[in-house]
Amino acid sequence: MGELDPYMENYYEERSHIDKAFENWNGSVYWVQGMQDWNVDPHQVFSGPIGYNWYQDYIDAGFDVRGILGQWEHNYPDQWSKHNAQDSGYGGEAIHNMTRWDWAQDLFEWYEYYLKGIGPQPELNAQIQRNDGQWRIEDSWPPQDVEWQDMDLNEDCQFDGRTVGGFSVIGGGIQTATIECEGFSEDMHISGLARLHLNVRASMDGGQIFAEMQDAETGMRLGHATMDIRYHQGGSEPTTVFSGQTLVMLMEFQGIDALLPAGHGIKIVLTETGEDYLAPACGSSCPINVNGGMISLPYLPYSDASNVLITPQSPDAANNQ
Repeated sequence: MGELDPYMENYYEERSHIDKAFENWNGSVYWVQGMQDWNVDPHQVFSGPIGYNWYQDYIDAGFDVRGILGQWEHNYPDQWSKHNAQDSGYGGEAIHNMTRWDWAQDLFEWYEYYLKGIGPQPELNAQIQRNDGQWRIEDSWPPQDVEWQDMDLNEDCQFDGRTVGGFSVIGGGIQTATIECEGFSEDMHISGLARLHLNVRASMDGGQIFAEMQDAETGMRLGHATMDIRYHQGGSEPTTVFSGQTLVMLMEFQGIDALLPAGHGIKIVLTETGEDYLAPACGSSCPINVNGGMISLPYLPYSDASNVLITPQSPDAANNQ
């Protein structure tokens, strides 16, 4: 119950520098973000308070912005020894093309121009790596020209279980739910912040849902989202939830840039917690019943080889050993 703890109430505010820099900084911004970094997670850059996307907001405010956004974890772009340790679904498929051996030169040229006024101005773009390793160049990220694929969870998908959390009468284990959606006729390049809006019924003033998105054919992880039901409307202020109340949990996935091959669908596994997130404060006494909802996937409706970025790599490089 961090919001009731005076220490925790100030914890994130004291450590939030993006919003402070937005108001006070007068300089350039070079974002370096691991798309599989769960220490400084992607939401801290590509989301924010309701209506905010800090990366795009800095651009709109007139800052010179560049980004290098790889499938690494809490590491530097050229930290190959750490890149090699990543698992499947957590950047493992991108290792062969992940390490940016040109990073030091890139950063040198940035500082030369913005600190000393030497050399040409660096290009202002976002270099984003897809989960299969491909790099490309976008004007911003998430891309501004995505389209949306909406799927009704009751009409376009199949449920296995409807309750998340609490103990099952049969077997006694913690209850989970799985939602599997039909495959797509063409390759689906998911790029951005997917939305999962769940129609639920609460059992008490508490409980949470952790959602992991997977490739339904291979089981490979694509991304995740998590929400405490008291924050169902979004934002950082909790509201009181009553037993039996029906509401919509406006969940949003951490940033995903992933390719789903034609014929593959998505699977969403709902549990009460996952990764290194804390279990709900109410323990097993606050199951949530899922009645339906909508999944919305941002996707790129085109395949454009002209913006693919070929990075310096070699089968003999350290990251490929």
